[in-house]
Amino acid sequence: MITEGQRRRWELERDAQEQLYKLLSEKVARIRKALTIETDPSRKFQYEQQIQEEENELKKFDDRLNEIEAVLTNPSKIIQQKILILAAIPQPHNLRLDQEMREIRAAIERATRRDLFEIHERTAVRPQDIRRAIAEVRPQIVHFCGHGMENGSLVLEDDAGNHKPVPPEALATLFKLHAEYVNCVLLNACYSEKSAQAISQHINYTIGMNQPIQDQAAIVFAQGFYDGLGYKKSDNQEIFPRAFDEAMVAIQMENLVQGQIPVLLTK
Repeated sequence: MITEGQRRRWELERDAQEQLYKLLSEKVARIRKALTIETDPSRKFQYEQQIQEEENELKKFDDRLNEIEAVLTNPSKIIQQKILILAAIPQPHNLRLDQEMREIRAAIERATRRDLFEIHERTAVRPQDIRRAIAEVRPQIVHFCGHGMENGSLVLEDDAGNHKPVPPEALATLFKLHAEYVNCVLLNACYSEKSAQAISQHINYTIGMNQPIQDQAAIVFAQGFYDGLGYKKSDNQEIFPRAFDEAMVAIQMENLVQGQIPVLLTK
């Protein structure tokens, strides 16, 4: 289902797309008219090329309008992807997780398919908080941002806000319980590849870091991943590998030297 606010956004986008479609159709009609009276072969060729390009754009508008109409006509068939963001900053670490979470939200807001995603956040998470949040939200995507240890453990918080390491085996057991609906787990933390490997026994797609990763690289990776997640995919592309590739490109484009640290694992 979609909310009234989401319906209104779809309707506004539909109206804007229809206006652009109309303007472009009129432009194509003018070019076609010019083509019929043109005698110069080179100009005729230019007109034909231009018509082909504009008709490709019209096809894109038409496809998008059909998508929007399908949403507005059958809102009950729209299945939202729930994203659960888990953040832990136990003392004395001072990671820029607030910025990472803002970038995730901004990437989803920019997405062409933004109304298909629903974001849930939990901060200062303890082991029991993660267990309960996954069970309550039943997310398709779980994103952990925080600190990791060289043995692969993720560092959560205890009741006093101090370190509480959780080993890879415990994380694998946790996600085994939720493999029915969790499709992707992103561990945006240093040395998280071992945990990702353990989790990938049960989850279709898992992303971890095979070395320490700097704050800026982690933020850029997250931004690129959710940009890619929000794009319309080609028929032959899987959404999570496509998003991972987008995240890797984002790191490379920012000229960060940590482009080989993220690792995508499949079940």
